[in-house]
Amino acid sequence: MFNTTPWHFQKIFSLSLIFVLFCLFIPACSFASNHKGLAYYYFLLALRQENPEKTEQYLKKAIKLDKKSLYLQKQLILYYLQNKKFKQAESLAKNLLSEYPDEKELTLILAKIYLFEDRPYKAANLLENLLEKEPKNEEILSLLINIYLEKKDWNSALSHLEKLLKIDPNNYVAWLFKGRVLKELKRLKEAKEAYLNALKNSSDNRMILIELLKFLEENKEDQQLEEILKVLIQKYPTDENLIKLLLGFYVEKGDWQNSEKLLKDIPEGLKDKPEMLFFLGFCLENQKKIDEALEIYKKILPKNEWGLEASKRIVLILRKKDRKQALDYFKTLEEKTKKDKSWYKLLISSAEALDLCEKGVQYGEEAFKLYPDELEIILSLASNYACLENYQKVLDLTLPWLSKMPENPHVLNFVGYSYVELGKNLEEAEKLLLKALQFKPNDPYILDSLGWCYYKMGKIDLAYQYLEKAVNNLSEEEAVILEHLADLLVVKKETSKACNLYKRALNASFHLRDTERIKNKIKTLGCE
Repeated sequence: MFNTTPWHFQKIFSLSLIFVLFCLFIPACSFASNHKGLAYYYFLLALRQENPEKTEQYLKKAIKLDKKSLYLQKQLILYYLQNKKFKQAESLAKNLLSEYPDEKELTLILAKIYLFEDRPYKAANLLENLLEKEPKNEEILSLLINIYLEKKDWNSALSHLEKLLKIDPNNYVAWLFKGRVLKELKRLKEAKEAYLNALKNSSDNRMILIELLKFLEENKEDQQLEEILKVLIQKYPTDENLIKLLLGFYVEKGDWQNSEKLLKDIPEGLKDKPEMLFFLGFCLENQKKIDEALEIYKKILPKNEWGLEASKRIVLILRKKDRKQALDYFKTLEEKTKKDKSWYKLLISSAEALDLCEKGVQYGEEAFKLYPDELEIILSLASNYACLENYQKVLDLTLPWLSKMPENPHVLNFVGYSYVELGKNLEEAEKLLLKALQFKPNDPYILDSLGWCYYKMGKIDLAYQYLEKAVNNLSEEEAVILEHLADLLVVKKETSKACNLYKRALNASFHLRDTERIKNKIKTLGCE
């Protein structure tokens, strides 16, 4: 059944119905004896207007009919604020405050008006008076202290915070702001104590915990950071978020032993969660406990994102350990019945890792037809074309995304490196790669791309700077990146160093094309 009533009649009908129903439920509703019903009707009309002038007209009509309604007058002030009519808002708020001097919400609204008008000290004066009456009001305190922080009026901020803490030593909001002020003043020891008190008195508020951890991290207080998280985990042993925070701290430091211990000591209910299993496998892998890591990864069902990540790790482990096993495992992945987006992503990336790049292209093109707007699939397909040294195809796939995602470092890197390999638009490639580096300054792949760009431009010193940094930032050996630095060292006539790098590149190579090319370079250079 279709509704054929014209929309403008529907609107009038609905408003009239609201008014009639309203009148039915208000005793003696008449325009002469009770104007509140009509006032409410105009208020509803105001809410439904798209034209700001109409909204104002109806609000004023409602107020005229119900002059004692403070609520309606507040709505008019908020309307003025929303439409940046600050003078009208201020005037109305002042008039109302003279009539209702103890109205706290009105005082707070007027303070906000002053802030909109960039009159922070007028706002601060009102907020200070309010805070004396409500020392635990977080909104008032937050507004007031932020004024002081913006104006760098540290003494006033500290003075008010100290007063509040004398009134209530457990006021965690005051402790939090005190920590922020002391941090700005570089009084770091006192700031830390204030942050710790804020956390303690807030019953371990997570927002405060994160700010405290960030403060400790910035000031290299790793031991205290670790101790705080350990104490909280003992207090809340099943809190997954706390465990992840401590795990993230260990992983970032590369502390794989403590990561393993933490994951093996967590409650039984959490141990079998896919995410926890994955990181346990990852920690074991980084300690060269390869067989144990494989067993852990295999426990994760490939039906979720962690199972897919585990499958990728299994492929990478097996390709180093036993290529036949790796290829057999890849076949089991191919035979999965559920051929969805995640399955394609896994197949395409695994094919490239195992030097099955033709298959990677095959699966990638299939996926591209099904998911043309899925960037991860496009970049994985582009990687397989790069493996086949078809950089024009890489460019065709990734260049359209430059306008869609101009700040995506991966897109910038793919386009920039393709230009370099194709030997064209080198200055444009340089700009793109420098931009990518702004987002990921220590990414070895982007550093390598930029270094290789400078190599192609003949800027040898700049090339060396970036290529060396790329090699130093590798988490594991990467054949092409090592080869690029070796090529540059040949130009610099540092043959011995070049030979060592070529040999490392050969050991790291999994792609036949790379292996043959590097072998030829070793032979040509006469490396022993």
